[in-house]
Amino acid sequence: MAALQKLTLYSWVGSQWAGVVHLGLAEKGLDKNEIEIKEIDLFKAENFHPEYLKINPNGTVPSLKAPSLNEPLVDTREILEFLDRYRPSTRGPDLIPVNAQDKAAAQALIELVHSHDLETGLILSGCLDNADIDQMKSSPLFNYLAARQSALEKYVAADPANAFYATRFKDNGALHKHFTDASKTADREAFFSETAAGYRKFADGLETLERQIRLPYAVGDHVTVADLHIVPWLSHTLWALGTTDPTDFSKLEQRVRRTVPDFQIGPKTRRWWTNFGERDSFREVFKVLH
Repeated sequence: MAALQKLTLYSWVGSQWAGVVHLGLAEKGLDKNEIEIKEIDLFKAENFHPEYLKINPNGTVPSLKAPSLNEPLVDTREILEFLDRYRPSTRGPDLIPVNAQDKAAAQALIELVHSHDLETGLILSGCLDNADIDQMKSSPLFNYLAARQSALEKYVAADPANAFYATRFKDNGALHKHFTDASKTADREAFFSETAAGYRKFADGLETLERQIRLPYAVGDHVTVADLHIVPWLSHTLWALGTTDPTDFSKLEQRVRRTVPDFQIGPKTRRWWTNFGERDSFREVFKVLH
């Protein structure tokens, strides 16, 4: 086993991808005194602060620092690989599959939930009509969007030549404007159409997930990095719809059925979700969905 070292994890409780690492820490059985967790509040746009960008130039969480690393790790897959080397699993086989077939299957599943087709931003901010717009404007998520725009405006003013800030200010601003400028009727209609198309792709992505999942876990008999990516993604999706009971898929099905009437969560996906939900790591990290 590698010599113990103090790890520093930059995280945020509301981040789905930070949840990947927290599950990894729980599965690997790391003690709390082995890692310092620093919260980067995305609602306050702390991930855009110049000091944090020195740690993670992408302005995302999670990030992991360790004395043995030349630079911070900012990709969830790389962080889990590091944890797998750092601490052999105490609750079964290591998280990285050994044989090539399982490794390829795990990678395909990870790429699927990271793909644009299964982007949880669709659930969080996608709208199909003006009623959805009004609902979004009264939710905490709109405040999150507005806070990001306000912070980015200040950073752009302070550093106009910074391409990172300029790009994110433009992209976030385009989304923010859908909720604040009712005069742009054509833009809103295009937004509604894009959302509908997004839900069709989302349904297709979930059907792909159903086909690719093996049982009892994502790639077979043992928990792997694939499970640790899919679980936080699905938890975040359910949370975004106001779901509090982890076994309840009704709100997700109802939302997608507005565009894809016959959509339903498949039996393999349900069985896999139940299996992982019985693990101590899930109960530790996802006491409540987020």
